[in-house]
Amino acid sequence: MIFMTIETTKSTLNDERISEFGLFVEASRRLTHIMESSLRNQHGITSVEFEAMLRLGRSPERHMSMTQLADEMVLTSGGITRLIDRLIEAEHVIRVSCPSDRRVQWAHLTDAGVEKVATILETHLADLDRHFFSAMSAEEKATLLPVLDRLRAGCTEI
Repeated sequence: MIFMTIETTKSTLNDERISEFGLFVEASRRLTHIMESSLRNQHGITSVEFEAMLRLGRSPERHMSMTQLADEMVLTSGGITRLIDRLIEAEHVIRVSCPSDRRVQWAHLTDAGVEKVATILETHLADLDRHFFSAMSAEEKATLLPVLDRLRAGCTEI
């Protein structure tokens, strides 16, 4: 057990690393809230549902294994199952058995799903420009994006 004095606790609470990471977390939460509200209000869809459809739409033949999609979206197997069930109910996705491995299920974006993504993209791109990209210069963007990619790639422990 670690015992800390009040003075040690106060200095640790004021560690600038906590504040700096806190800025990142707060910015991420605020942006997520803005994007989520926009997608729900204008298109009746959650940001997680949109992300799944976007990932599928960008994949070869518009499908991915459920496991791969869950890994990329950092979801549990139960979480991806519930998400895909909602998208199936909305007729945006279907499940397809992998022809070479009966154990694997693919999530496949339907034509209706492609149309839904197309209608959402204009709103989403405008939101990105307004709330994310407008907050930084071209030089800041050139610095930030590689850093975010390294953080994403390096965060493999879950």
